[in-house]
Amino acid sequence: MKDARDLQFWGMVAVVGAALAVVAAYLADGAALVWVVASVEALLVMVHVARRFRRAGHPPVHAERHEGRADAAHCERCRRARELGAEAVARRDQQARQAG
Repeated sequence: MKDARDLQFWGMVAVVGAALAVVAAYLADGAALVWVVASVEALLVMVHVARRFRRAGHPPVHAERHEGRADAAHCERCRRARELGAEAVARRDQQARQAG
């Protein structure tokens, strides 16, 4: 729970800092600098969201689950599918040998 509160605190600090940066930019030089500051903030938010969702969408696959083989399946469902595929290829090869 501490991590969530810590993350929320730093998120709040970033938002307040961004708001203060926009106000300071307006007071310093006017509208042009406000656009620059707002654009940089938007870019940083987009990068943060992209990194966060990339990690959420693609969980890491660990090598120890692959039984040390490069072609090993990462889950039981994929392992069964590969076995069934291998059996189908073996049956097809056997039928081809018997026919020819």
